[in-house]
Amino acid sequence: MKRIILSACIAIAALLLVGCGDPREVLSVEDFTSIMTAAGHEVEDVTEIFAGMSNMEAMVIADAGDFAVEFIVYETEEMARILFDAARQDLVAGRSGVSSHRETNLANFSRFIQTTAGRFEAIVRVENTIVVILTTADNRDDAEAALELLGY
Repeated sequence: MKRIILSACIAIAALLLVGCGDPREVLSVEDFTSIMTAAGHEVEDVTEIFAGMSNMEAMVIADAGDFAVEFIVYETEEMARILFDAARQDLVAGRSGVSSHRETNLANFSRFIQTTAGRFEAIVRVENTIVVILTTADNRDDAEAALELLGY
């Protein structure tokens, strides 16, 4: 009986550890720029345009052809969490027609992706950074490939 209880405790502990997920590696502006430039995309620093908004430290946008990949760095992880949650709520509120969505919340990582009314919308947070992609559903595969390339 003791072995069964011990085995059950070990199995539950293993499942809890697996459920926590590995922390994601946060990118710097330089990392984002390097990765997207190497993939053939032009990157523009638009930090000055949005200076002073929501404790944002930096914002760069990669032109991926049919869509843009926005990369935003906030002063704190807490501010990134707050703004991620607000953006997620806005995307949910904007749903129309048939839609699908996926959501992940782990240690230092949150992701919300949805397809609705012919649109593909993704917002991903790793620590104090957020990546946003808003495009048509036709570009879904390319947009998800961009997220994968970034490790987000």
